[in-house]
Order: sequence, then C-alpha cells, then structure tokens
Amino acid sequence: MTATRPRGRLALALTAAGLTAAGCLTVAPAHASPADASPAAAHASPASAADPDGINGYRAVGYVMADSPVTRDVQIADLAASGAIDDLTHLNYAFGNVTADLRCDILDEPGEGDAENDFLRLVSAADSVDGVADTADQALAGNFNQLRKLKAEHPDLKILISLGGWTWSDHFSEAAATPERRTALIDSCIGLYLDGDLPVIDGRGGPGAAAGIFDGIDIDWEWPVTGGETPNADPADKENFLALMEEFRTRLDARGDEDGRDYLLTAFAPAGGWNAGEGGWLDPRLFAAVDYLNVQGYDFHGGWVPNQTGHQGNLHPDGTNNWGLGLDGAMGMYVDAGARPDQLNAGLAAYGHGWYGVENTEEAWQPAAGYIGTKTYAELHGTGTAHFDPEIGASWLVDGDEWWSYDDPASVTAKAEWLAEQGYGGAMWWDLSGDFRGELGASLADTLRAATPGPAVDAACAAPWYGTGVYDTGDVVSHDGVEYRASWWTRAQQPGGANGPWSEIGPCGTAGAPEPAVCAAAWDANRVYTGGDRVSRAGVLYTAQWWTTGERPGSVAWGSWKPLAPCA
Repeated sequence: MTATRPRGRLALALTAAGLTAAGCLTVAPAHASPADASPAAAHASPASAADPDGINGYRAVGYVMADSPVTRDVQIADLAASGAIDDLTHLNYAFGNVTADLRCDILDEPGEGDAENDFLRLVSAADSVDGVADTADQALAGNFNQLRKLKAEHPDLKILISLGGWTWSDHFSEAAATPERRTALIDSCIGLYLDGDLPVIDGRGGPGAAAGIFDGIDIDWEWPVTGGETPNADPADKENFLALMEEFRTRLDARGDEDGRDYLLTAFAPAGGWNAGEGGWLDPRLFAAVDYLNVQGYDFHGGWVPNQTGHQGNLHPDGTNNWGLGLDGAMGMYVDAGARPDQLNAGLAAYGHGWYGVENTEEAWQPAAGYIGTKTYAELHGTGTAHFDPEIGASWLVDGDEWWSYDDPASVTAKAEWLAEQGYGGAMWWDLSGDFRGELGASLADTLRAATPGPAVDAACAAPWYGTGVYDTGDVVSHDGVEYRASWWTRAQQPGGANGPWSEIGPCGTAGAPEPAVCAAAWDANRVYTGGDRVSRAGVLYTAQWWTTGERPGSVAWGSWKPLAPCA
C-alpha cells in the first residue's frame, strides 16, 4: 500500500536554462466542516452536470487522488453526498503508473502501484456511494468499485485514468522511446483500464473485473525533454511523445469503433513556455490527437522562492513578477500554437502556498521569513482574512503574519467569467479532496451556468434558459438540447418538468438561433444601478429591474438582474 506516497503537481522554478519543472506539492490531510454561504448562487440547475452538453456547454474536470480516502478521509462517496458531483462533467483518477517494465501495471508493492486503494481495500457501507459495504468475496473493491457505482448513478459522467503525474512520470521516456515500446505500453493500458483485466491479488481482480469504468486516458507526463521529479529525459522525447499520443488516438478510435463508444484522450499541459515548446506541447500534431488539454494554471510561485510571497495562480500577469506568468498567457500560448480554444481547460487549484514572517500582508511580492508549505482550501477556509485583486484575478489569505496564495470563490468566479468570454472549453481542478464541500466547484459551475453558452452547446439553439431569468408568455429558451416556449410568466422554473410553464417545441434549431445582443459595459461591483440599466457579465447581457448595488448578475435566483441574451 502506498497511501502516503506524494503525488503532487509540479512547481515552476527559474533556472539558468529557463523555466523548468521543479518541486513536488505535498498537502496535509483535511476534513470538511459545514460550509458558509458562498458568493455563488444556489445551484440554478443541479442536474446540469448530467446534461448532454455538460454545464451549459462547458467541461468541469476534477482529479481524484487514489489515496485521498485514506490520507484525507475524503471518500469518492463524498462527491455524491456533498453534491459536488453535480458540478462536474469528468473525473480523472490519479494516478496509474507506467512501471519499470514499461507497461501500465498495478503491482502490489510500494512505488510501482497502488492495488490496495485501486481495487483491494474493502469499503464500508458508510463510505460507499450506494451505502452497500464491500464483501470479501467480490472481485472488485476499493476505489474502482466506488467509481463504478458513481457512474451507475451519474451515467453521463466521464471517468478517465490519469497516467503519470509528478511522481510516476519516471518511465515515460523509456516506454515511448521506440515504436515497439509504444505499442506494448498502449496494449497494456487498454488491457488494464478499458478491458479491465486486473492482476489477481488476494483473490480479487482478474479478467474484465474493472471493465466499463473508464471512458478514456489522460496523459500526465511531467515532462518530455525537460524532465520533472526525475531527470530521466531525452531530447528525443518530443518526437516520441507526439508519436505516443498519435498512436493512442488511433488505437482508442479503433477500440471505440468496436465498442460503439467514444474514448477520450486528454493530457495535462504545462504553463511554462520553455518546457511546453521543448516537449512538443505546442505542436499541432498534439492538438490533432487529443480531445482536450488541461492547462496548468497554478504553482506559478511557491516554496522554491522561500523568502518572498507571491501569487501562485493569478489570472493576468502581475507586472514583471513571477516571470510574467498568468493563466491567460498560458492558455493563449496554446491558442497561438494552433489549438482551438474549446480544446483547452483552465487549471485551478484547491490548495494554497504559504509564507510566514510577512510584515506587509496587504500586497504580494513582499519579504518573508520563510515558506510554510501547502494547505488545502478546506484547511484554509474560515481562517484569516481573504483578499482579492480584480485587476490580476488573484486571491490571497492573511492570517497573522502568514500569507497564503490560493484560489477562493472570488478568484474562481473571475476565472470562470474570463474563460467563458474567451470561448474556452472549461476548467480543471487539482484536486477535489482539497475543496470545501464543493464550494470552489460550485463557484465555477454556477458562473458557467449563468454565462454565454459553452462550445458544446449546439450553435442552432435558442438562448439558454437561465436560472435567474424572468420569462414572459411566448419567450423561447433552450435546455438540454431542446427548445421550449413559455406558456405564462415564469421565473426559476426549469424547463422539462410536467405541468409547468414550459411547452416543448422541438430540438435545437426549431425556433432558430437569435442574433447575439451587443454587450454593454462590464458589471462593476462598486456602482449603483437603477431600473433599466444594462451590464454584461460572462458574455451575457443583463438589465436591472430596480435599484441595486453589489449584487452580481446571475448570482441570485430572485435578484434584481434579468438576463436578456448572450452578447458579443
């Protein structure tokens, strides 16, 4: 069992050669406690995550660590019990290993696999998704069985196996080095995770034991050419990485044709231009191979600079600090290289980096006596005083002389508004065990529900139904790929129910897509608005129904703002 093995993300460090991966995120266990009211609205559409078009056409991807049920007492069942699963479209199970034999393998030995958490550990009834305990005679237990149960309750949820990560990327270079090795690796990954052919350990596992759980493969090779935790990299990695991804694509498509399914191929992509360029991440061949990329949007600053505070996940660059890094630049780097915006998810962090001995806590980039380490958002929630800089889209927390850089509802909301306005595909969380009862995930999903429709929504659809909308007789909306007409005045009543105000008129395109409205000036939290004033937020035009100030449009179901239409 390897429950205590660190599995964190990379940090970025400045070296003489440029930006490179360095360091390993380790986080302390956290246990959730009751949540305070979030700035985000109560869910306008709790079922949205199960909709065919995702969350209003956006993806919300969350990483689930294999050992979090043991190290943090955060169970897979908690995703359902807390409602967090309603704010997700995809789960990445982290991690699967490319082992020393250059195969996907689950070995019952430290450092090479985590069979105990993956499929051996018996889960109690209290920790089980369906309330039924594992028994000693079943072939599949542990996390895999809980994922299977979760998927049965949420059939539109996509679950991927993530291969590698900071700790387990050490054999990728060798495994991808020749055509024969690449084929053997892919054979083993498909056999293990898609066929579900597990090794037999202590009477569990066997052929087909885990079949049907995984909908695709996520590659977390950190990093081709430039290396990561281990320096086992080679200049030939760039070509070999691209060839590996292309063969994965070909094989997954062929397998999908056999099974009548679409298998996903995704990857975790770096924010630093140096390792992105050196490693093949900016090559159009990669964009042609993957369904989407999860772009790193955190660890821009951390313990590798122990004597200075700074933002680890700012949306926009903070002057010349942090080597000019910002989430917008990281995402734009891939678009400039030829990726479609809808192929990119913005990486968000459910943890923070902290420094101590800080005198000026009101600003970033201040002297510090030293680095504390990392804590999850769940641990930081409810402590100290939260700060948010809207100019750069970054939050931080001050607790005495401690200064913590993290994502909170304010920064998550700003990032979600931005990615919707830019036409990106969605966002990704590292990792779900650090969220505070889904508070961050709700901030993301509720903002996207109130935004202009995402790339997965059919362009022929009428304007989407918004949970905060006010609709008159004859108004037409779309919801879950179906168009509806209001039979009478209605507010906060979701289309699709029986005997309600909405009458189904046909699939998207029946009524014809309206022309986008012209966006007004962005909503300003400090302004006073009166009835009839118009503002824009996240690509949607709103009008004030009465005097209001400080109320974010789209955040209150019975609030003062009425959404009019998506705008451009």
